Order: sequence, then C-alpha cells, then structure tokens
Amino acid sequence: MLLLDGVRFRYGPRSPWVVAGARLAVEPGEIVGLHGPSGVGKSTLGRLAAGLLTPEAGRIEVDGRPPRPAPGRPHPVQLVLQHPQHAVDPRWTIREVLAEADRNAAPDPELVAEHWLDRYPHEVSGGELQRVNLARALLARPRYLVADEISASLDALTQARIWYLLLDRARSERIGVLAISHDRALLDAVASRVVGWAELFRGVDQSAAVPA
Repeated sequence: MLLLDGVRFRYGPRSPWVVAGARLAVEPGEIVGLHGPSGVGKSTLGRLAAGLLTPEAGRIEVDGRPPRPAPGRPHPVQLVLQHPQHAVDPRWTIREVLAEADRNAAPDPELVAEHWLDRYPHEVSGGELQRVNLARALLARPRYLVADEISASLDALTQARIWYLLLDRARSERIGVLAISHDRALLDAVASRVVGWAELFRGVDQSAAVPA
C-alpha cells in the first residue's frame, strides 16, 4: 500500500505546520478520496505522497519500502495537477512531453489522439492537455497516482471523460489513486471511500514539536 504515517511538514522552521501528523493508507487498486476546503494543505499532502516534498517527521512508504525510483524508472507515485499547463514544457511537442515518461511506449489512444502529438501545449485545449498529463503519468507505470483537483477547471463532459478513463486504467492495472478535491459530490461518485481532512489527524496533537 501507499502509507503515510505521522507525516509532518511545514515550509520553514518558524512556519506553522501545514501537515501535522497525517495518517493515510491507499491499497493497490483502491480509489481514496481526500476531501477538504481550499487552503488547508491537501495539495501539500499530495506532493509529499508523490515524493516532491520531504516530510520533517513521520514516514512515507510504497509497498513497505521508501518511495524511491527504480533504475531507469520514474517515481512509483505519480502526481497529476489541476492546471496541466504548469506541468509541461511549452517548448516541447506533445510527443516530447509523453516521451519524458517512456520513449518507447505509445500512449493510450483513448487519452491522446494521434493528431495531437506534433502540436505544442498551447495548440490543444485545457481538457486535451489534461488528458496528455494523465497519459504521461500512466506511461510511467506507477503503482499509485495522486490526482489533485484534476478536473476542477474543466466542463462537466470533459470531467466525466477524464475520470472514466482514469478509473478504468486504475482498476484494470491495480493502480491505487488518491483523489484530492474540495468537491464532495465528485469524490462520492468516483472513490471507493472518502476521507475528510480532519480525519487524517484524529488523535494527533497537531501542535506537538518534531521529536529530537
């Protein structure tokens, strides 16, 4: 499983805790929704789970081991963000963006149309670029995927399409998904279970100092 146990993080030694003792587990193939209002720290937790931030205390494990990339393979936890344009190099074609994950594998044609491949990110729509971002994450063959508000900026039809494709791949390949959103109705529709932000810290003294 993807496990976060007693994870603490803050953006500086004098800053308040953003994540203060979080506990969360995601099983292979499980879709876990993380619900909470904007600004509480959900995205920070997602970056911690994906290995983009290092916790000040606590542990993060993937299938019982520290989440380190294997030789020649990206990190086993991939992150897909709300704004896809912030996650791609605007000077690269879509083909080059996808090759960052795997130069030899073809993307899922249901996610990425062939005629997009030689376009640049600004030459496709926001929904199409989000499908490219999702395809790139899946090409990395992750064990787990963090989906952070991935459809919040999209119209209802595109939102439904992206979630249908993601859930289909997650279930067929047993990819655990942590779906982060402030939209409880969406999480109720896509997730196996939904965890509220406050539930991550049940029984935890959130003001406690990091042990020496």
